[in-house]
Amino acid sequence: MNPSVRIATTADAQACQELEQQAQGNNAGARGASAFFAEQPISFIGDGAGGFTLIVEVDGVVVGFATVRVSSVAGSNIATVVRVFVTARARRVGMGDALINATKQHARHANCVRIDALSLPGDRDTKNLYERNGLTARLIVATSALD
Repeated sequence: MNPSVRIATTADAQACQELEQQAQGNNAGARGASAFFAEQPISFIGDGAGGFTLIVEVDGVVVGFATVRVSSVAGSNIATVVRVFVTARARRVGMGDALINATKQHARHANCVRIDALSLPGDRDTKNLYERNGLTARLIVATSALD
């Protein structure tokens, strides 16, 4: 499998939405999942000032995506991976690594000085993907419902 990573176009929005549904299904019931998906409802952003989505394909079939929001913090651009997902059949063969490497490269081209990435607390596979690619935890968000 040779992955091909590229910027997603509006023609890829439906494929990204289908993968987003798989991501939500795979994480249904996970600690924090309902809040995470409600607060970060992004599966596709056209390439622009607000961010971008990359897709990874094998033989012309979309097998994963990464959606990145770009924001300004104290005058510097920060890239935040709000979603990364690879189909189960395409995992553990370098698709996620290809996405993260391309994401870092595209963030540099967007003049970002840092890249952050979000994951659910029990999502060890995603955390391992990030750590393998040099992204380490810098913040933990703790929460409690107020009655």
